[in-house]
Amino acid sequence: LLRLTYGLGALFAPRFMAGRYAAAEPDSVMNLRGFGGQQIAIGIFTLLSSRSKEMARPVLLLNAGVEVCDMVAGGLEVRERGARDPIALGGVLLPFVGLTTWLTALITLDR
Repeated sequence: LLRLTYGLGALFAPRFMAGRYAAAEPDSVMNLRGFGGQQIAIGIFTLLSSRSKEMARPVLLLNAGVEVCDMVAGGLEVRERGARDPIALGGVLLPFVGLTTWLTALITLDR
């Protein structure tokens, strides 16, 4: 639900999200909307797949992969902006929490 909520905000209110929950770049509105659309698609797919035992593993791996990619992107931002930039730092820490969640669910699924 968090991914879906963030995606809706990024798609429909990118100017509100920029500087609060995303990097404040003057020309980032279109990119933020596109990112929001991707988050919505993954969020809806995750919710729909949660009802299927066959889709549990693929959807958990998809979400874990997205978190890894987000952490890499956040790490590149930290390198560029510095570790004191809260948006850049959040771009590493929040996906790490998400990755931990998805991997925990994957381990639980395998038991």
